[in-house]
Amino acid sequence: MRLPDLSGIQLPREPARLVRRSLRHVAGTLLGLVLGPLLVLTALLMLVRWRGPFRRVRGWELSRLRRAYRLQLDDQAGDSDGDGDGGGGGDGAFLGGRRALLHGALAGLLGYVMMDLLLLVAAVVLGSFTQSFYGSPVTLEFDLWVISRPAPSVLLIFGTSSLVAAALYAEFAVWLQALLLRRWTDVVRTDALESRISRLLTTRRGVVLAIDDERRRIERDLHDGVQQNIVSLSVTLARARRATDPARSSQLLEQAHAQSQALIDEVRQVAWRIYPTALDEHGLASALDGVAETSPVPVHVDVRLEGEVPQAVESAAYFVAREAVTNVVKHAAASHVRITVVTLAESDRRMLRLSVEDDGIGGANPEGGGLQGLARRVAALDGSVSVDSPAGGPTIISAEIPCD
Repeated sequence: MRLPDLSGIQLPREPARLVRRSLRHVAGTLLGLVLGPLLVLTALLMLVRWRGPFRRVRGWELSRLRRAYRLQLDDQAGDSDGDGDGGGGGDGAFLGGRRALLHGALAGLLGYVMMDLLLLVAAVVLGSFTQSFYGSPVTLEFDLWVISRPAPSVLLIFGTSSLVAAALYAEFAVWLQALLLRRWTDVVRTDALESRISRLLTTRRGVVLAIDDERRRIERDLHDGVQQNIVSLSVTLARARRATDPARSSQLLEQAHAQSQALIDEVRQVAWRIYPTALDEHGLASALDGVAETSPVPVHVDVRLEGEVPQAVESAAYFVAREAVTNVVKHAAASHVRITVVTLAESDRRMLRLSVEDDGIGGANPEGGGLQGLARRVAALDGSVSVDSPAGGPTIISAEIPCD
């Protein structure tokens, strides 16, 4: 079987996507200045039974909502008579009668404010740009004071802030119109789905990197520990075979036996670091107790889980706690570690919240390879990891993972 070529897949560029989204929203809001009053006018014409213009303008308005705002609307919502309470039969008939008057008035008002804002942006940008060639300052005169600043500064500061204000206002216009439409029909913002897809692509790439990091760590454990001990055991057995003195041979065999027992323990430790069997057999609390027992720094474990927690969530929480404790032992010079795991109900989701706190010297680097690997592992489950580690301590590593 030939595998598909995935080399051409690229992650979406967020800044470019956000700029395109802002431009769509600005243009759509400005277009509402035209379609909003037309919708109101043609809705009034329905009083004399002239329905054709209204249906045409309503179609244009629905197209504006879909193309500029990426609003996915349920066209089957509403009543069936078109008498002012909405209409049925699809084709956006929910937007009829008195609803069209309200929606059109809102769209026209939002479009008028957007036009005024864009005129201000154009005046500031073009005026400042023109005066920059003459070297003359820009003067802003008020009743109480007069401000005179160099034209390039005004162009940079006020021009940029005006463009940002236009983009933010466009976002507000989309939110307000979607809020009104949700009273009459189901509304889904597909650009929000695009953001979600972008996040999933990013976390998928993070999972691949985390797996590669874990493979490298396992390879180091096997190469630097297990493999070296196997070589040492082989050398000891070879010396025992060559020994002519029975007492010397017996001594070497005893040494080889001790080395084999140590090797078995080390293999168990490597397997436990890859994935502890206690996590599957006895749950998260037991696995964290194992971390506490093997840690040279005293660790207090407090686990309060309500209800069933998915195995993937328990596994992610375990590895976060274990890596955090390992970092404490290596770098923090701490005398005590506390691991707390609880489940919380937040709005419509149940979350597992893990925190690992130590009394060490602080200064943990959130960009370090170990913590970044944990963040990628948790992000794959739609969770998040945060690090609070001021100089002097204490250090608190927290993770929140959805349980649903």
